[in-house]
Amino acid sequence: MPVGPAADATGAPYELSRVQRAVARAVRSSHETIPAAYTAVKIDIGAALEMGARLTREIRRPVGLPELVTCAAARLHEAFPLFYATLVGEGSARTAEAPHVGVTMDAGAGLYVPVVHDAARRTVREVATRLMEYRLAAVTGNFRESDLAGANIVVTLHHDGDVTLAIPLIFPGHVCALAVTTPQAELRLDAGEVVSRTVVDIGLAYDHRLINGRDAALFLRALKHLLEEPKAAVS
Repeated sequence: MPVGPAADATGAPYELSRVQRAVARAVRSSHETIPAAYTAVKIDIGAALEMGARLTREIRRPVGLPELVTCAAARLHEAFPLFYATLVGEGSARTAEAPHVGVTMDAGAGLYVPVVHDAARRTVREVATRLMEYRLAAVTGNFRESDLAGANIVVTLHHDGDVTLAIPLIFPGHVCALAVTTPQAELRLDAGEVVSRTVVDIGLAYDHRLINGRDAALFLRALKHLLEEPKAAVS
């Protein structure tokens, strides 16, 4: 049976960790200050996973959905600069010179969001190497301050195979966040025949003060194109 966070089930007080208290502050600030909306799309991820497996063998670094979504999100910065911006007051926004992509990680030592800085300029090997280093650091919580600073968009990962929908927190100072669930097999009709494909649901939570539904749909459609034509996501 699944086991929840470690705590004494005797009614004794449970002291939140330093990391969890920081998460609590971010959640409270986000919900109090950001009028969020949410849109999700279904993406055929079969070709991307096949390419990821091939790249894993070639570069000897894990290349899976987290690496590919990080690369794809970074490559959308130029076409969709407001998704990486910071709202300044209620009437303007400051755009970012480069996409700095945060990726959620929780290996039991707390929730961390380390950052792949200037991700659009990095090769898939560099992105994979950095995320591999961050996964190791997440086991102990041994991050440098610079590892956790400077993100302007976040990819939240939901690895449990039963999770089909997740609405991510928009971190204070950010405009949006992506939620990536686990790939699922799906049956569909193709020219009258039942075929199987592998799909993933990716959602976008966005600050409605700056981003409208049409903009969110265009962004997700562009992300879908990059992941269904995955060479473009890592080129």
